[in-house]
Amino acid sequence: MSNFIETIRQKVAIYKLESQHKKAPRKKRMHNLETAQSAGILYDATDDRNLKVVKELINELKDANITSEALGFIDKKKRDDNYIGDSTYTFACRSDFSFFYALKNDALQEFVNKPFHLLFILVDKQPFAIDYLGQLSKAEFKMGKAGLDNELYDFMIELKNESDTSELKKQIIRYLKLINN
Repeated sequence: MSNFIETIRQKVAIYKLESQHKKAPRKKRMHNLETAQSAGILYDATDDRNLKVVKELINELKDANITSEALGFIDKKKRDDNYIGDSTYTFACRSDFSFFYALKNDALQEFVNKPFHLLFILVDKQPFAIDYLGQLSKAEFKMGKAGLDNELYDFMIELKNESDTSELKKQIIRYLKLINN
């Protein structure tokens, strides 16, 4: 029964999302590490190892003169005390969404409304909340792992084996360096 209810919740959320996209479509544009000036990072903060990968990515982007912000989703009803955000790191949990996934947190709304040049979606399995935030994002160039949501990404990396987000990050950076203007 709970799967049925979750399916209905997600279908209503997608319907609302599609109507938002029709009213205000996002501007798509390809970027590389030379043309990008800003980046957003969506990741699964439920796994503590992913925060280390995100910190490494933020440092790499900083070296390329790209300002960045990270939004970590914690797949729990409530955040623990050890998830404290600042101007670079924001954390969300299930209680930051309404029943039909409308955003209840101003920081989440600000994140998805920013027209980042790049949006890294660093997940190996994609919870619906991260997929939804990625779909809402006004980012110009969205990147992530192939096979999760082909409609979400402008650029996808296919990994040969089920690997962690560290390998995904390495491959995305590698290809962003190869892409010409």
